[in-house]
Amino acid sequence: MKRVLIVDDDRATSAGMADVVEEWGYEPEVADTVKAGWNSINKLVPDVAIVDLKLPDGSGLDLLHRVKETYPDIPVVILTGHATVDSAVKALKVGAEDYVTKPVDLPRLQVILKSVEDKQMMKQEILELRRQLQKMGSLGHLVGKSPKMQRLFEEIEMVANTDANVFIVGESGSGKEVVANTIHSLSRRRNKPFIAFNCGAISPTLIESEIFGHEKGAFTNAIKRREGYFELAKGGTVFLDEITEMPIELQVKLLRVLEEGKFRRVGGNDEINIDARIIAASNRDPQKAIQDGKMREDLYYRLNVFPIEVPPLRERLEDIPLFSHFFLQKLNETEDKNVDKIDPDFIEALQAYEWQGNVRELRNVINRAFIMARTDTLTVECLPDKLAGNRRKRSKNSVTIPLGQPMEEVERIVIEETLHMTDGDRRRTAEILGISYKTLYNKTKKYKSAGVDGDGDDEEE
Repeated sequence: MKRVLIVDDDRATSAGMADVVEEWGYEPEVADTVKAGWNSINKLVPDVAIVDLKLPDGSGLDLLHRVKETYPDIPVVILTGHATVDSAVKALKVGAEDYVTKPVDLPRLQVILKSVEDKQMMKQEILELRRQLQKMGSLGHLVGKSPKMQRLFEEIEMVANTDANVFIVGESGSGKEVVANTIHSLSRRRNKPFIAFNCGAISPTLIESEIFGHEKGAFTNAIKRREGYFELAKGGTVFLDEITEMPIELQVKLLRVLEEGKFRRVGGNDEINIDARIIAASNRDPQKAIQDGKMREDLYYRLNVFPIEVPPLRERLEDIPLFSHFFLQKLNETEDKNVDKIDPDFIEALQAYEWQGNVRELRNVINRAFIMARTDTLTVECLPDKLAGNRRKRSKNSVTIPLGQPMEEVERIVIEETLHMTDGDRRRTAEILGISYKTLYNKTKKYKSAGVDGDGDDEEE
């Protein structure tokens, strides 16, 4: 139950509000002066404070200032019987969440309290997701501990709780729709529909009807009215995938709709207001698409309020162990089979591959390997020939490492190959590499926790 502090010297008003907010499911506390209100805030640290603008020993704005300096996360709603634009704007500038006029507008107050509660829940969810990120290297269905993926997670967190249009660019199979869905699931629209639409998968003659809907009789076979994706979203998010494949003439209509905030169904006269966030994506370079006449420049700038680039898998090879275990876990949850281990040579082969199909191709490879596995471990023998031959080539005293690997990955490879050369003798390996045994132990332990098992036992000597 959320605590609500009411600071008002009109006892009839404060008592009445306390009764009502208690009926709404909140736990009310009452104070009648700036001093008493401040003492209650220090004692209770309420979830929200409703503060009258005029109090016997000072102004509610004074209390608002003190709250924001000491407890910046406590939302303050200003209550005033002197409803002027100046007082309201001044309170909002200082940091008030909102204001309510006397006599108390109860429906408005209930909406404000619900909005505050939703924002606080969102903050808690984001904090939990950050803890998840730190522990598991994942954000929803997105996985990765590489610097590029951590940057992507930060961008998603920053834009999710806004209504800004987002334009996602990335190669096919890199996870653009997963990024869009994650943005939606972290936004205040998360309890409303997420409607995904591939602009290149529908006939150009039908795409307008799919997006905006149509009226009965609008064209042949239009036997009844149909709502389009913008209507179906109803307060949620519309994801326009492969936007550069949308016909140019429809891009003109989409631009007008985004500028005016309303549209008409095909064959209709009634204007319908848009209540949906727009996220677009493309596997093309947008600037190249504009030069080639595949995308209108004005539409691109309307959609490209917050650009996000999804890195290809070959630029984040260190994430492959995480992805592999993630997909394997999902398969174990849905299939009547238990394969819960991955051989280091299996990961090695995956990391030596180019991955033109990106994460989608990796998921398919893990799925196939899961089917092929005869034990509880994925091994190189479970891979198709084009991947099984990709293990690093060893000679007795050397190893070939492909160019373009991150330094952390190069370090891991050198440590593991030296362990292989010494038959798992960690003390000998540490001596050869010029590092302490403790450092070597910690690094191999880190690799194991990331899903890439090093040679040698796990016991610290």
